[in-house]
Amino acid sequence: MSRGLDSSVNTYLAGDALVSFLLVDIGVNGSSTIYYTDGPFDVDYNSNTYEAQGNFLGVSEAQETGELQITNVNLQISALDVSNVTTFARSEQINQPVEIRRAFINPTDNSIVGTPVTLFKGRVGGYSVTDADETATITYEVVSQFANFDKVVGRRTNIANFQREYPTDFGMEYSHETLNDLKWGQK
Repeated sequence: MSRGLDSSVNTYLAGDALVSFLLVDIGVNGSSTIYYTDGPFDVDYNSNTYEAQGNFLGVSEAQETGELQITNVNLQISALDVSNVTTFARSEQINQPVEIRRAFINPTDNSIVGTPVTLFKGRVGGYSVTDADETATITYEVVSQFANFDKVVGRRTNIANFQREYPTDFGMEYSHETLNDLKWGQK
């Protein structure tokens, strides 16, 4: 089954030799995106350059089943470079978008064959930093859009929680004062 692949990718997959790279888009601070590839050279796709370097270490495999379930993958980035730690190991990275694609490469001219296939698209659900003797790794847990499906929704009505999303709004400034009788509408 082609799973929506274009004809050039299907023809390429029917060939004898396959060369493919991962293309990873990671949202940073809500305003920009960093592009990584696991290939041996930089890859240009969709007007973006995916950097080939040692900072991006890998992605775990996503499991696919016929059941409705919350899926996630783990994305690993090197923490040996201090700039990676200051960029990726921050609480502002939670809920940033991440997209992981597989691009098939023509080995004769290193061009991308057809359109890269989206393997996983989600948001950063959490992260951890692991420090060993000679290595350090930042591991992102990237969760699907259904990660908060079972979460009980609600918001605390205090000024601090309200100003996380609306920093200049003081609409909840006096929310801590309780009113015993609130009458809505007409009598």
